[in-house]
Amino acid sequence: MAQPGVVVAFSSRCGSTETIAHAAAVGAVNARALPRLRRLVDDGPVATDCADTLRRMKKEYVPPTEADIAGAAALMIVPTAGMTPASDVWQSFITLLDKLASASKLAGKVGAVIDTGDSETVARFSSALAARGFALIAANGDARAHGRAVGAAVVAQSMPKQ
Repeated sequence: MAQPGVVVAFSSRCGSTETIAHAAAVGAVNARALPRLRRLVDDGPVATDCADTLRRMKKEYVPPTEADIAGAAALMIVPTAGMTPASDVWQSFITLLDKLASASKLAGKVGAVIDTGDSETVARFSSALAARGFALIAANGDARAHGRAVGAAVVAQSMPKQ
């Protein structure tokens, strides 16, 4: 049986949100799911102390694609605290989800918003995922535990019914 895929989409400029995304991905691996880390594209100004980190991330990650989301059993998003679905960096990603939702390609997919320190950010992104048809897995601890819960949910969905 193939491992179910989980896309972990995140926005990060200095690496702290990337670290949280990695923890969520490790949790998914612990549950026997296969995570794919995808960093959203951003074009804003960068603090000088973050330039090397941003340069590295631009080399290491590709942005999430329609095929990534459509082919995965789950989507975990890791927004930087204070962001909203209408934030510049997230707008094109939300538009991509809208396109997939209108084509009925998100039905039955698990979704989760990993907390990066702002409950309002989690609430706004959770509403955005729910509005597009995702079955949400609420936070149940740190990022790794949350990732493990998402991974366990998609692994259970992929198990043959007896």
